[in-house]
Amino acid sequence: MSWPATRTNSRSSPAKPIGCTSPANVWPWWPPKARPMIDSISLPDGFALPITGKPADYPELPWTTGPRPFAHRHALEAIDGAHPAQANARALDALMQGASSLLFWIHRAEDLPLLLRDVRLDIAPVHLVFGGALEDLAAQIHALPASQHPESLQGSINLDPAEHFIRTGTFWRGSLEADLAQVQRAMPLPTGLRVLCGNGAAMAAPGHPQASVHQLAYGLGSLFAQLDHVGWDHADRAWLNLAASDDYLQTIALVQAARSLWETATQKHLQRSAPLWISGRPHLPTPTEDASALIGIGMQQQALWLGGCDELWITPLNDGPQAMDWARQQVLVLTYENGLQGLDQPLAGSYTLDGYTVKLQHEVDKLWKHWSAHGGFWAQLQSPTGA
Repeated sequence: MSWPATRTNSRSSPAKPIGCTSPANVWPWWPPKARPMIDSISLPDGFALPITGKPADYPELPWTTGPRPFAHRHALEAIDGAHPAQANARALDALMQGASSLLFWIHRAEDLPLLLRDVRLDIAPVHLVFGGALEDLAAQIHALPASQHPESLQGSINLDPAEHFIRTGTFWRGSLEADLAQVQRAMPLPTGLRVLCGNGAAMAAPGHPQASVHQLAYGLGSLFAQLDHVGWDHADRAWLNLAASDDYLQTIALVQAARSLWETATQKHLQRSAPLWISGRPHLPTPTEDASALIGIGMQQQALWLGGCDELWITPLNDGPQAMDWARQQVLVLTYENGLQGLDQPLAGSYTLDGYTVKLQHEVDKLWKHWSAHGGFWAQLQSPTGA
């Protein structure tokens, strides 16, 4: 995305160079009381978004929002569990080097105790991705030693029927009904474990003009359809995975729209808010040795952070130890040193982003209404013209 060299505020004052964070940097010769107010919101790395041109009666935040599950942001390290001992060693090292949550791709249910050995489950969230039977994995969870506090297990277990169907063309347990029954059986697992998962990232198609719309429509659509089955009282056990793109503003709007659409739905069904855990993943097309690619990943992570993600995926350029160290440090800097901690809506008031967010919500709502008129979410998913 290209940015103009200057922006002009709505009071017809001189143009403000991007990167300036206060009027003093623009007009140092004016006395303090004579300096004009600047209608812009400054972002890290010198970006500034205009809030000019909005109508006088424009609301401060034209899209709704809701509570986040944490006051801080997690840095997630994803680990392939094909070799459990090595995966466990990497997990423990990651937690010592800046990661605060883990995701394991589990190949065998019986590997779970070794994968989680010495991990304090009441401190570090753990996401479990397993293609086998839920009963096998649940038995291993219940058998974990008390010293690890398995009753306090937090994170997610991916049982999303929609993602599995999109990826394989089949349902997990052979039919939609069986898959939804599996989600229902997961409810007795520790309440901190999000068993209702929506994988919008599965619909990410970099460069596709409707990629953001499809991520939200399918990711949130799957969550809503699962909640229709298990009951909306379980809305506080939902986890949404989204993928960033190189479109900086669109990625911010993607996360903001997700939070807003979710809040609207929970208010409709529950007359209250329910915290949605949003995990954000940067897009790296292929592994690379080019260190400059860190800039693009960093911009995507920054956009996910500003949009309101609760968790950022640590994304190394390749499998090398140096790349992994860079990736961890990059997320740590973004999470703790960007100067925006404690701000619930750091971009509130940006007319540009408000417009992106509202338009995205409108497009998703329009698609959902079309699906509803043609059999609903599950019918759309299985139709020849669906996902």
